[in-house]
Amino acid sequence: MTEPAPTQQIGALDVLAFLLELTMVVLLAVAGWRLGSSTVTYVGLAVAFVVVAVTLWGRWMAPRSAHRLPGTARAVLATGLFATTAVVALLAGVSAFVTLPFAVLGATVFVATRNA
Repeated sequence: MTEPAPTQQIGALDVLAFLLELTMVVLLAVAGWRLGSSTVTYVGLAVAFVVVAVTLWGRWMAPRSAHRLPGTARAVLATGLFATTAVVALLAGVSAFVTLPFAVLGATVFVATRNA
């Protein structure tokens, strides 16, 4: 008989990290939409930005990914994604009062949880 796999505890930082990931997707979609100049580019940029971020995240950051990066490399990639999202959102006219705290909080949470 096999032993059941141990369950992983989900803490407050894990929940916050997930909410920040969702916020990243929303900010990228909004930025893509705002940077477009026609209906096709509105939709195209919004979808492209989200697909790139989700692909990077799913490949190298997701907890069950076969190619998950080790702690420090994962924190560096997360910081880069949060910073890039903030810059793109700023360029698209999203308020710095939204984007800067998002980038700082996102990087901080993923550095704090890099060994998880």
